[in-house]
Amino acid sequence: MLVVDNIHTYYGASHILHGVSLNVAEGAVVALLGRNGAGKTTTLRSIIGLTPPRRGAIRFNGADTAGRKPHTMTRLGVSYLPETRGILPSLSVQENLTLADGRRPGPWTLKRVYELFPGLYERKSHGGGQLSGGEQQMLAIARALLLNPALLLLDEPTEGLAPIIVRDIMARLKTVKEEGMTILLVEQNFRFATSIADDVYVLGKGAVQWSGSASEILAETAVQKTWLGV
Repeated sequence: MLVVDNIHTYYGASHILHGVSLNVAEGAVVALLGRNGAGKTTTLRSIIGLTPPRRGAIRFNGADTAGRKPHTMTRLGVSYLPETRGILPSLSVQENLTLADGRRPGPWTLKRVYELFPGLYERKSHGGGQLSGGEQQMLAIARALLLNPALLLLDEPTEGLAPIIVRDIMARLKTVKEEGMTILLVEQNFRFATSIADDVYVLGKGAVQWSGSASEILAETAVQKTWLGV
């Protein structure tokens, strides 16, 4: 579904990604791991078009998408959930979700996301700014699903959340995975990432330092220590 081929991405004169390549098959969950500053978020931003690569290719469902604008990528079926979540605090839960509902045809509806996140339904009249961090993250995931993506890009969905909330989000994302969603996940939580991912890429110094299955990396203690600090 997604092929990232030898991309080089810059912030101004700073060369951030040095030939990153990865593949995400349809229906798979792929985790992109690495220390802070390794280039994980920049990889997602390169894919969605916020920071287009200067060299290399990105192909989504066979189409060359490198350099396309984020709104174009959304229409093509790529939904991006940034680390900042992007919740509109002055709008209610229902209003935040309505902004995304119906923009792209597909199986995810308001009814379905409320079934997946019943706590959001209970607080649908509350403002986005009144929600806890965990509730805001669930709202952000629900809104991303309402865009009915073929590919969901998630940037640090568990950052700053209590362990009980992390477990709740993991259960919800496993349900989404079981329904066939393709996901590219950036995550610092090694246990969370390897519990949900099929395949793993480890980034370090702006390049892929290791790749393999989630089960394989559990035995790669040297890789964990060197590139992840586990």
